[in-house]
Amino acid sequence: MFCFTPGEVESLRCEITVRCVGAGVCGFDGGVQERDMKKTFLLFFLALVARAYAVQIDLPPLYTVTVDSHRCLVLEPDHLPQNAPLVLLLQGAHGSATSLIYLWSELHLPPARVACPDGLFFLEGKGFGWYHKESQSDVVQSRDYLLKLVQRLGPKRPVIFAGFSQGAVMSIITGLHCPNKVLAIVSMSGYVPNPSENLRDLKAPRSTPILMVHGQADATIPIADAHFGETNLKAQGYHPVFKTLAMGHRISQASLNSVRDFLVQVLPKN
Repeated sequence: MFCFTPGEVESLRCEITVRCVGAGVCGFDGGVQERDMKKTFLLFFLALVARAYAVQIDLPPLYTVTVDSHRCLVLEPDHLPQNAPLVLLLQGAHGSATSLIYLWSELHLPPARVACPDGLFFLEGKGFGWYHKESQSDVVQSRDYLLKLVQRLGPKRPVIFAGFSQGAVMSIITGLHCPNKVLAIVSMSGYVPNPSENLRDLKAPRSTPILMVHGQADATIPIADAHFGETNLKAQGYHPVFKTLAMGHRISQASLNSVRDFLVQVLPKN
């Protein structure tokens, strides 16, 4: 079972279930629509993948948490210290909660509660995402959901935000609005859409460590867009580290190495 502190148990008012070998997948009902059937089948399939992967690489116990009807996979080692961080790994467009599970081992993270949520929106029947075509209302809705998730899973824990593509966007925006202590923000192939709106009323101190890793040949999110986000972060008083790599829109071993080295530098040593 979860190792929540008493304060977190009081705060955690969400359903925690394990269905379909830890998938969090509900059965069909008589009125289900075709779109919901596709979504449920996708959840079921991805849950099987997650379970198989967890066994293959010996992940910590894998749980499913349902918050506001949205699935979040949670990895948590036994006997987690009360001051251990909450780590949010946020998927890109057309992915799922299972997309970034492997980063737990690749990044050599410290003991932590690692949360991998599904994106808030089901995009064109092809997986989950955090917003439709840069819809500002979607971005705000996803930001508020992720902030709620932080308060449910670790209201007093320090937080690390990391994500790819749309997940990188949400890592920056949510991390800078998070009331918890933010240990680091990692953007892999991300940018800052609509900075005049998304960089307002920020809560994170200007000393918050931020890493932006981007491919020079990224055709999905051009590197110029990422640099525009970097410029706007600097205008707000932050000091993002920008790392350019010879790659496209992807996560490579080189980008993982950059993230791992950055986290080693900025995370507390004890």
